[in-house]
Amino acid sequence: MIKTPVVTLQQAAKLLGFTDKASLIEIRKRYHELVREWHPDVSVHEPGESHEMMIQYREAYEVLVDYCLNYQVTFTDEGDKKRHISRSMEYWQEHFGDDPIWG
Repeated sequence: MIKTPVVTLQQAAKLLGFTDKASLIEIRKRYHELVREWHPDVSVHEPGESHEMMIQYREAYEVLVDYCLNYQVTFTDEGDKKRHISRSMEYWQEHFGDDPIWG
């Protein structure tokens, strides 16, 4: 039986402190930072609150990791062209923005 997530992908990202995008490594790192802060054995917060936050953080972490591990990518030429165009546009925006002369 597949467990349905308690939170949406966006809620999970927000709970862990991500607003736009994150790599699997960044998600894992952030989750472990939160565990060090909120785990009931080490937290300075009230034990009940710490326990509840750990449950929420764990669920959010599982949702994000599950999404990352099961996200399908394409290895076709068409998919590669789309990635290349996307990277080119990101590069342009990062270096030149909406410059009226070059844009």
